[in-house]
Amino acid sequence: MSTVTLKIPMITATGPVKPSQTSRDFQGALPSVGAIAFIAHIVREGLESVQYPDFQGHNALPDEYLVQEVALVKAVPNDVWIRNGFYPLSDWQPAR
Repeated sequence: MSTVTLKIPMITATGPVKPSQTSRDFQGALPSVGAIAFIAHIVREGLESVQYPDFQGHNALPDEYLVQEVALVKAVPNDVWIRNGFYPLSDWQPAR
């Protein structure tokens, strides 16, 4: 297995100010195609498992939105990450 660092937001806009990101290291691998959709699927599953407020409304949002919202991604419990092949190696922290 390899180590992957997820940085949220995953999609950074080009502009004069770089958005602040948060990151977390995992043991696992992202698919070479469809990484955004894969992480969005994990976020949807996690929000449902913790009964996140209005998780049904959040689940209807586009993949690109879900991987931009730090609070949503941080709400996903470790067991959901592990079930989807990502073993957490660290906590969420400001990205460098």
